[in-house]
This record gives sequence, C-alpha cells and structure tokens, in this order.
Amino acid sequence: MHYIQKYLDKLQIPKTNNKPISNGYKTNIFLYCNYYSFYSQKVLMALYEKNIDFEPLVVDITKGEQYSPWFLEINPRGEIPVLKVNNSIIPDSTRILDYLELYLDHDMPPLIEVSHDSKTLATITKFRELIEALPAGLITVGSFFHPHLCGSPKLPFILPVREVLKSGDLSSSKNLRKLAEENPSAKGVLLYKAEIQDRKHEIIANEEEYIKVLNIVDDVLAQVEIQLKTQSEDGWLCCEKFSIADINLTVLLQRLWELGLEERFWINGKRPNIENYFARVKLRESFKKTIPNLPVHLKMILTSQPPIYVGAAGAVSIGLVFALAYVVKKLIR
Repeated sequence: MHYIQKYLDKLQIPKTNNKPISNGYKTNIFLYCNYYSFYSQKVLMALYEKNIDFEPLVVDITKGEQYSPWFLEINPRGEIPVLKVNNSIIPDSTRILDYLELYLDHDMPPLIEVSHDSKTLATITKFRELIEALPAGLITVGSFFHPHLCGSPKLPFILPVREVLKSGDLSSSKNLRKLAEENPSAKGVLLYKAEIQDRKHEIIANEEEYIKVLNIVDDVLAQVEIQLKTQSEDGWLCCEKFSIADINLTVLLQRLWELGLEERFWINGKRPNIENYFARVKLRESFKKTIPNLPVHLKMILTSQPPIYVGAAGAVSIGLVFALAYVVKKLIR
C-alpha cells in the first residue's frame, strides 16, 4: 500500500485541533466541525460564501470526540457545529447561520437579506424552513437499513462504511447512556439523546415508516422543482442571488446523492431543473471547499484511528482501502 500512502502524504485535510490556538490562521473566529457532518457542511459553505476568515477545529466524530469531556464543556449537547467568536459560543447550525448574517461584518456577501423585495425574502424563508425540517440523520442511517430503496451509494457511504456506521448507530443509545454516567454534568442531555436514538431506530427499522420519510423528501423536492422553473437559467432557488435557501438545498442534494437516492428523486428526466441546479452548484468554490473529495476521503480513511466512544468506525479503513486501492493506483500512475 506504499504507493497510496506516498500519494496521500501530498494531500491536505483539515487537522483535528481541540483548542482554538493558532494553526497559522489569524482570526478570532473558530468553528468546531467535521467536514463529513451534514450540519457542519451548511455552516462551512456559508462561511466560504461570505468569505469569512475562520479556523476550522475538526472534531473527530469517527471516535465520538463530540462526547468527550472537553467538548461537552463547550456544548453539553455533544453536537457539532459550534461557532466560537471571541468569548461567545454559538451552537446549532441554524443559529450559527443567523449569527453570521446578523452579527458579523455587514459588508460581507449576504445570504439571507439578499433582496429588498419582501416576496423574495418570504420565499427564501419558506424554502429554508422546509429543507431544515427534513431529518438528515434519519434519512442517512435509514438508507443503511434499507439499501434496496437506494441506487448506488457514493463515498463516503459505500458498502463497508454503511455496515460499520449501521453497527455503530445500533450501539449508540447504549454508549450514550454509558457516557451519561461518566459525565454527570451532561447526564440529562445525554440520556435525552439516548431516548431520541431509541425512537429513531423504531422508525428506521420499519421500512414502511422510512418510506414515509422519503415521501416527505419527495414532496419538498417537488416544491423545489416548481420553484426552480420560475427562475432564469442562471438563477438560483429563490432569486438571481445565492441565498441561505441554496445552502440548505445544496447540502441536502449532496447527501441524497451520496446515499444513492438521486435516481429516486431527480435524475433521468424526473426533475430536470434540480438536476441542472445540482450540476451548476457543484462548480461553486464554496462547494469545492466544503465537500470532501476523493483524495480527502482516502487520507481520512488511512489516518483515522479506532473509535473511543461510539461504534467501530475506525475499522472502516481496512475495507475502504481494499475497495479503493485500484482506483487510487489508476489516479497516481
């Protein structure tokens, strides 16, 4: 495997750093995040769109680092992303996105107040809320339990990863309860999250219930397709300018594509406006900076360590290296 490692040594991937100290960045804005996290991706893309100088502090969710004592002191809910600006801590992707718009430099490109037209602003709010209401975690994990409902999953959700993440998710409730006993200050929140996990499994284990969730996604995308028909060829979801609604839609489409659900929802002429939109949005620099590409996938896999808290995601590297060795060999020849 030496040829893979030699290739990967030349690549860049955000480093894990638990403390907001200098990594060569000159900024007072730090984002605790992970580039594979659905909700982190929304904030990352917004930061890149607004050209905000920030330092990403990558929390290793493959090891359950979001539940480690040091991070629970930052966010007792054990969730990423979390934004730190000077001494202010802002958790939750929705709150962070609002904060970026309302409290940082107003000369930065807007994502919410992109128009003076009240109708346009109302449309942006409508689609932002519609997409934010979709349960990304349930959609993701449910696809592992019902693979026949999906097409061809892509990285990082190919077969070896799906099986490991599925196993880890099944044990997450038990692990959260264990963590609750080990972290008294966060016990209430962790036990609540364990209960939520139990309820989620009741849904994702039932194919009929999971199909209901996919049908809700279908209804939302049907509205998106109609809305896109009203825009010009080079326009975005709600107007000519790229908005917060586009951030949410982009990250949703990317996740559905990774899960192999694009055949169900938009390609092959089913929703041509969405298909065209997705092709265009992938060309934006903010998308390229946010969404991990193949080299980043590979470096993450080969540098990941066995997990400490949740699941067994560290074992993914073995299966993925063998699955991808041929592809990488072709890339570096």
